[in-house]
Amino acid sequence: MTDDKKGVTVQELREYLQNDGLSDAFLQGLIDDAENNARNSIDDSLDLDVCRKYPDFNMAVKILADFENWMRGQHTSVDMAYPRSYLYRLNQCRWKIRREQHGK
Repeated sequence: MTDDKKGVTVQELREYLQNDGLSDAFLQGLIDDAENNARNSIDDSLDLDVCRKYPDFNMAVKILADFENWMRGQHTSVDMAYPRSYLYRLNQCRWKIRREQHGK
């Protein structure tokens, strides 16, 4: 179900990206943007700490942060708005949260 994780850390994202050259502030910005995007896609009324407890949410944050880092200004030349793996993780998380929040 859930763990007591408090979201993706800068160090976790750095390891996921396999890039030591990016500043902590830049990585934190990617995390913040990805968390807000993911939460708003699931349910913008949810507290962010609720979402962070789900491994699928945290993986979606890493995937979107990676995508945003890789894209840096190239969004107009790409056919997809979001990676499929990001959307898959969001759907997994969305249904888990709905089941737990609404007892379904």
